Amino acid sequence: MWGFSNNDIEILLEATLACNVFRFNNTFYAQKRGLAMGIRIAPLLAIVFLDHIEKASLTNGIIFYKRYIDDVFAIGSSLSVVTSTLAKLNSMDVNIRFTMEEPGKDGFLPFLNTRVRFCNRRSEIRWHRKAPSKNIMLHSRSAHPM
Repeated sequence: MWGFSNNDIEILLEATLACNVFRFNNTFYAQKRGLAMGIRIAPLLAIVFLDHIEKASLTNGIIFYKRYIDDVFAIGSSLSVVTSTLAKLNSMDVNIRFTMEEPGKDGFLPFLNTRVRFCNRRSEIRWHRKAPSKNIMLHSRSAHPM
């Protein structure tokens, strides 16, 4: 890969992950666990890591499974299949926690910016807008763009 060996890539990746620092109010902080928001390699690592977890956890009985980064939409042949799959996913890493949402009274389940419902072997999709976060205050010296 562009003249890099697998060992070279592993060394570069470890160095990138070890230098997980940010500055706030002229003080440097090291993130001890996980990846800093905005680090360019984070989405790729999330995809690779979740792919690894999924391959070890997904079992028979999952009829439909789609993921975008860290949002998953799954349909199982029964509630017990979905529940056991969720338990397997959650047993893979103590720092990763999957949750399950059940459809609302109208039968729709939110996924990304949509709400999806299956009825009579047909899918119905509607646009969905999530409620904004209530904690929208940022420190005036934060590195977030205004």
